[in-house]
Amino acid sequence: MDASLDTDIVIHLYKSGKKELLYSSFDKLYIYDFLLEKEMKRKSMSVYKEFKKDVEAGIVKVIINKDLIDMGIKGLFEEYKESNQYLFDQGELQAVALAKAMGIVAFVSDDTKDFGPHQSLVKELIEGVIPFAFYELLFIKYLNSEITIEELHSSFQQVNAASMSEYPMNFKRKLSEVLKRFSDKHVTERDKKWISEYCNNRNINLNDKMLKLRDYLKAM
Repeated sequence: MDASLDTDIVIHLYKSGKKELLYSSFDKLYIYDFLLEKEMKRKSMSVYKEFKKDVEAGIVKVIINKDLIDMGIKGLFEEYKESNQYLFDQGELQAVALAKAMGIVAFVSDDTKDFGPHQSLVKELIEGVIPFAFYELLFIKYLNSEITIEELHSSFQQVNAASMSEYPMNFKRKLSEVLKRFSDKHVTERDKKWISEYCNNRNINLNDKMLKLRDYLKAM
């Protein structure tokens, strides 16, 4: 699965020394030039410099306007931006529009605003794009048994402490939202199809994993 990157999740994971969470979760990563050269450079020069090295190493593909023109999708990109301009901030708008225009399945962002792009996309207000926040990437690692619940919790807190001290996320609240997102009662058809295929292909017992995480959260 490929992903379109927003700047906030890049900054959070690079500052906390957990950028490999991005690179191990997706096949190919894309970022729109505006987000790199305007947003990321403005928000964190140190992350910008480190990220540029990874771009030069070919780990991430930067998409410029010429690329969109060459692919014949510049008009689609602009159309998606115009039709969704009231849902997202400028940076998030560019990343979502890139995902839609290029047919990229995942949009990766740590937006923390109520009714921000992550919540809008979880509710499937925009079709064809699956949103993931950093804690949902950790949740996937937990599903795969690559990390334990305790390691999920610890990694969450490390990202929080290193990069979100001003507006920290709450572990119990965010992971409860993940459980709700993928529960039988609340899951969208899009998410149900994706997570069912993901777990079936890897022989993962989703219900068992979710029950154990729910018990862990209740005990907190």
